[in-house]
Amino acid sequence: MLLRGLAYVWRVRLGDSACVSEPQIESLSGMLSAEERRKADAFRGVGLRRDYILAHAALRCVLGQCMGISPSSVYYAAGSIGEKGVAAIKPRIAQGTEAVEMAQDLRFNLSHTSGAALIGVAVGRELGIDIERQRLMDDLDAMARSVLSAEEWTLWEALAGGDRIRAFYQVWTRKESYLKAIGLGLYRDPREVIVPVGVDLRLLSTRQSGIVHDRRQNGVWRVADIAVSEGYSASICCEGEGMPEIMIHDFEFGDIF
Repeated sequence: MLLRGLAYVWRVRLGDSACVSEPQIESLSGMLSAEERRKADAFRGVGLRRDYILAHAALRCVLGQCMGISPSSVYYAAGSIGEKGVAAIKPRIAQGTEAVEMAQDLRFNLSHTSGAALIGVAVGRELGIDIERQRLMDDLDAMARSVLSAEEWTLWEALAGGDRIRAFYQVWTRKESYLKAIGLGLYRDPREVIVPVGVDLRLLSTRQSGIVHDRRQNGVWRVADIAVSEGYSASICCEGEGMPEIMIHDFEFGDIF
């Protein structure tokens, strides 16, 4: 049972580390909506199709568990962007879902990258979540200039060379988790959002969090990092004065079969 005042995160392994067979992939595909299956089949790479199915099947299993219904009985409306990106509608549990009265306050977010996914769920509190696989980039400085505000660039540029790639992905996931929390994602210029740079905001050990400053939005939002596997960066952003307690779980596909 979900409790108000808490946020819940499930870490999901994708790719080969998920240890899911091809027949099981097709079984998981049967949980998805027709639109989700269409999107999965549109991927040219087998690995991308598998990861999409795994991530979205895991989301349905988590939401079904939260509401006490079967994964295939979960209906949610996809998010959409309003005129000129000003207004946003985030994904929500849709009418037609059993226990929808309880689900009206349910907020959720999914992020997946190569080899891993994260699912965030809360009751009555907006949240966003992001996970990225760190990779070396020849054009790191150019990428950083396209993401960092002037204030953040000054702090980032002062870091030692070896720390820059990790700090870049920390900033990226913190910003993206916030932009997903407000429903705009990459429809906003990330340079208009300011987050801490080069600071560990690790939830599990220190319960630290940082305030997000947005030049175009009101409200108070907190962002913090989530402990994930080596080579990945991940963050969660939650609405409110303080970061709620985060309950972290590891999703296992073996529990389904």
